[in-house]
Amino acid sequence: MQAGNQYLKPFVICKPEVTVREVTNGDEFLILASDGLWDVVSNEVACRVVRRCLNGQIRSKTADVLNQNRASEAAAVLVELAMSRGSKDNISVIVVELGKT
Repeated sequence: MQAGNQYLKPFVICKPEVTVREVTNGDEFLILASDGLWDVVSNEVACRVVRRCLNGQIRSKTADVLNQNRASEAAAVLVELAMSRGSKDNISVIVVELGKT
């Protein structure tokens, strides 16, 4: 008997894709997401969607985030977008607003 996802070992890597960069005053937000989003949504589209959510131009269809902050709602919208585009992977998204005090 194999434990966990050992049978997937040839296809799954444990090293995440990491980019290190200094945060500047011009940075608006950070999107942390799993492959379920990035497989079906480009960086550019994700950034446009988040920007519009933070500006109040797009709302989530998910009722339980309506009373949350805009960053949470932006994450929900990205999940909805990935699902609507047929993502077959796990979809986890976190949006962090930067420079807000």
